[in-house]
Amino acid sequence: MIIAYVVDVHGNEAYIKKLVGILNNLNIDLAVFGGDLSFSLGLLDGVGIKYVIVPGECDDIYLTKHARTLGVLYDGKVMNIDGLKIGFVGALGAHQSIRRLAGRCSDGLDLLITHMPPKGCLDIILGKYHGGLIELLDLIRKCRIKYVLTGHYHDNVGVCRLDSSLVINPGPMMLGRYLIVYYYSGTLSYEFRSINS
Repeated sequence: MIIAYVVDVHGNEAYIKKLVGILNNLNIDLAVFGGDLSFSLGLLDGVGIKYVIVPGECDDIYLTKHARTLGVLYDGKVMNIDGLKIGFVGALGAHQSIRRLAGRCSDGLDLLITHMPPKGCLDIILGKYHGGLIELLDLIRKCRIKYVLTGHYHDNVGVCRLDSSLVINPGPMMLGRYLIVYYYSGTLSYEFRSINS
């Protein structure tokens, strides 16, 4: 299973157009656009692969309605692809989405894709404060989630260990950054990539 993860586009349509070409040339099973998109979903018409949208706090009602109409809005939902169980939490109704997932994860989740980070991991703001959600931290522990893809805080690019979970923020697409995730036999590996390289 190969997943492309893109977050924090913030309207950079030039990069989205380039990314569509890149994704169509890779053997991607799923593309996840993880919030703060602020672009017309019509730009994704050329994507020849399955994709889903997880809304960020900057995504307006028109984008989420359009994504829902297309059947690609995933927030508070669980997807099972080839045995990989993925949960999704957007930023517009994060607390409601977290509660929905908490009620559906009795047998665990392999991967959580959330716009907002969990408290204590890739969530530093103003150099010293943790801005992540404690409810996400609780969800990760309750559902025994192995891997978490996040965004939101543009300066918190990288990887963080949270108990036995691996949390990854690829950085904002508005700067050309994205992530390619490989998931085989229960193990995840990843590559940080850039549109510019």
